[in-house]
Amino acid sequence: MIRPFDVNLFKNLLRTTWVGSEFIYIDKVDSTNSFLKTIPSENFVHGTIVLTDHQKKGRGQYEKNWEAAPYQNLTFTFGFRPPSGNRLSLLTLATATAIAKVIQQYTADKILIKWPNDLIVNGKKIGGILTECIFNGPKPDRVIIGAGINIFQEEYSNKIKNKTISLCDITNREISKEILLSQILSETELNYHRWHKYEIDLQREINQNLIGYGEWVDITIYDKMQDQKFKFIGISDKGELLMLNEQLDVNKFSYEQIRIFPAGNRLSKASRNISA
Repeated sequence: MIRPFDVNLFKNLLRTTWVGSEFIYIDKVDSTNSFLKTIPSENFVHGTIVLTDHQKKGRGQYEKNWEAAPYQNLTFTFGFRPPSGNRLSLLTLATATAIAKVIQQYTADKILIKWPNDLIVNGKKIGGILTECIFNGPKPDRVIIGAGINIFQEEYSNKIKNKTISLCDITNREISKEILLSQILSETELNYHRWHKYEIDLQREINQNLIGYGEWVDITIYDKMQDQKFKFIGISDKGELLMLNEQLDVNKFSYEQIRIFPAGNRLSKASRNISA
């Protein structure tokens, strides 16, 4: 459905306490993440949401472009000001889990999270998240979590058309972008509180949604295939990946340049063109 986002309808639907209380709609912008960075620190409000109908230069992980046809998808950014810079990767995963939970209400197909923060259904990407931080000394001035969710888009470039799917492809329900966003903000506010309170159940919920969890998997680090398999045993309370190696030692990985390939998705060592 090609129409502008209805801001008034959305505000009437919103039931959060603070996430989205500061809502900025821009018809066209290069990047909602980049725009949120320009807000002066003294004017920045915790829980700010920036949304656009036409993101001209959206970015995904690994500096890739994010394709989003105008008026057909949800492209928006959360702005948070957490009390410290600890566990920010876990906050990203908590946000991804909130989005996945809402999308799951629209389909019987399982919505999964591919580390670090792609949303996958039936082996195809339906959404993605990009987190950036601005620090003021040791403390974050703001954490910027951009999200792109494919809603109505049916045509993609040849490069990604076989790897991408939209919500309209997997649901028989009527879709309203305004209802969907209001639901996402409610779930994200809940998960932010769970993250802030160190709730162990949040980690467990994230683990259950991560592709490869509980399996022996192959991994690449900076696109280099590792020589052994690892058992993916979940994430720590800091958001680190926990991997059991073949010597039964637990390895912790705290950076995003690790890719996980479950059984059946084995890459040959000769394959170095990681483009998924």
